[in-house]
Amino acid sequence: MERDTEEVRIVVDTNILISALLKDGSFTGRILRSDYCNFYYPWDGLSEIDFYREYIISKRSKHVQINSFEFALGFILESVNVVPSEMYSSKIKLAFDLMRERDAKDTPFLALALQLGCPLWSNDKHFQGIEGVLVYSTQAFIEFLQSNRSF
Repeated sequence: MERDTEEVRIVVDTNILISALLKDGSFTGRILRSDYCNFYYPWDGLSEIDFYREYIISKRSKHVQINSFEFALGFILESVNVVPSEMYSSKIKLAFDLMRERDAKDTPFLALALQLGCPLWSNDKHFQGIEGVLVYSTQAFIEFLQSNRSF
């Protein structure tokens, strides 16, 4: 499907990737695998996915093996640009200052959004209200896609 809008870039939070990994063929996964947008994810976030690895595996279908987690992660990450930390390191201090009282571990996601000058897709409420960054929940992101005829 061709888009009649300019390229849309968006940084995705770990909770979005986890949502896609919990069930093969999930709605979130289909969005990530589509060509609706260019998705970006900070390199530093990969450790967070690894931290939740056992949780994700436990929530996937009981007959699904560990190898399928690795396959699913690779499949999703094929559609997401994993950005090296050097590319957003200049925004880390500002992002940390903004996230310090909210959730400092999410600093890389905000830093990357600030560096790219693009929105952040997250269902975490602590990102809401940060000046200078548009944050979409999944529902708001779907509405955005629909309003731009990208979806």
